[in-house]
Amino acid sequence: MTELKHPSKIKVLEPMITLALFAIIGFYLLNAFNTGNWLWFRGGITELEPSRIVIVDHGERMVFQPGTPNFNELSEATAEALSKFTNTDLVNVGLSEETLFDYENSALLVEVYFNNPVQFNTMVRTGEPTQLLIPIDGRHAGSSYVFRGAQGEWWFGAIRMADPQPLYAVLQQMGYTAELFEVEPTG
Repeated sequence: MTELKHPSKIKVLEPMITLALFAIIGFYLLNAFNTGNWLWFRGGITELEPSRIVIVDHGERMVFQPGTPNFNELSEATAEALSKFTNTDLVNVGLSEETLFDYENSALLVEVYFNNPVQFNTMVRTGEPTQLLIPIDGRHAGSSYVFRGAQGEWWFGAIRMADPQPLYAVLQQMGYTAELFEVEPTG
């Protein structure tokens, strides 16, 4: 007759590790399928290569393209400002016709256009925008909002830059003024 042995140790660590691994993998996959982006955890934007950057200053449009003065500085500052975001969901704000009219006539903003859709690495489904709008002075200024769009239309919902200061600094060096530039950065 065989003698039954009682386990000398209760194995708790292995099932807990397995459970933790399944939870981590589940969390990753849930976010990957929700956002449509396998690299959602990296934050920021993948390869920011604008085809043109437009600065709208109270009705005056200045277009910067590769090879024109200040384009590289604007492109690098925009990429740095868009490298991290602070929201985990789209900010519940849109651009009305009245706001767009104000932007065209009495505000300072930066529009960034791309030949290929931009991919945001966030926990938010951001679509495939080919244009971004960043209010500098006027409505929604000071909130670090970035509005997305494509084919000349702006979409509802904004993302919030963690640190827009690199873009603000370049704009200020270029001679643009805004009340926002007078605010001391917080630590």
